[in-house]
Amino acid sequence: MRLPLAPAADGELRINEAFVSLQGEGRLAGVPSTFVRVAGCNLRCSWCDSPASSWEPAGRRTTVEAVVRACASGPRHVVLTGGEPLMFAPMVELGRRLRAAGHHVTYETAGTLAPEGIACDLMSLSPKLSHATPDDPTWGPRHDARRWQPDVLRTLMEFPWQLKLVVRAYAAERLAEDLREVETMVDQLGVCPSLRDRVLLMPECIDPARLPADYAALVPVCIERGFTLGPRLHIAIFGHTPGT
Repeated sequence: MRLPLAPAADGELRINEAFVSLQGEGRLAGVPSTFVRVAGCNLRCSWCDSPASSWEPAGRRTTVEAVVRACASGPRHVVLTGGEPLMFAPMVELGRRLRAAGHHVTYETAGTLAPEGIACDLMSLSPKLSHATPDDPTWGPRHDARRWQPDVLRTLMEFPWQLKLVVRAYAAERLAEDLREVETMVDQLGVCPSLRDRVLLMPECIDPARLPADYAALVPVCIERGFTLGPRLHIAIFGHTPGT
């Protein structure tokens, strides 16, 4: 369900889409939530599933106040996503305002920036593995230099957190490569054994017909290593469809 936002030509926020649906990913999968997706990102993932907020940012201007009002009649849970929501000071203000209004606030972020003043109930961190680096002469080097910021991630992990790591479950050799990188990341972040279940392995997949096979490939990995299988519930239900 699309969320009506009052437009403002000089608004602080450029919102790509805002809608009410079920959270499709992470430890809160299945929870009714309002999603507010800001246009703009400091990364350019090769497999980006929301290019209208990164490679080709598009959206309508609005104000923080208009978003807060629009969320008031919706679910308690609000997800601030992008793009990269922590690039924009108004998105930080929006998180504070929403929490003050009684909402549960999740930031979905790549974990490359940690601005002051953040307030949230869940920091959903999705640092990008090397396979996300695009084959682009301009954006490839920029993306690769920014995608992995362990000091920033450790700062953001002072909030309640989850790590969502996108892996290539569709090919055994590529999955093995990704798992080596995942283990290095987890070690560098100091994730202790008792918290490894907060690390979610999420298949790089926007095809609902392929999801079951990708999930099946990750089952033994999660059992052996103590990770959690990261669902893509919205893909399974709606397919790769904006506003879901």
